[in-house]
Amino acid sequence: YGHTDLDRALGTAALAGRFGEADLASILAHHRQHREPDGTEPIRASEDHSLQAGTRAWAEFGKEIP
Repeated sequence: YGHTDLDRALGTAALAGRFGEADLASILAHHRQHREPDGTEPIRASEDHSLQAGTRAWAEFGKEIP
């Protein structure tokens, strides 16, 4: 694994709070296994845009119906 792989895995471990004995090796293996065929990272949707219509429908959730 290269420096970039290790840096990414350490970041993932920090975000997940996973620093057990085999956690880093497991994260490295997972990252390697889930890369695109050309070795690039998968493209993920940004939080800036969403298909979610909104949360207005949930505003009445849990309220009593008269």
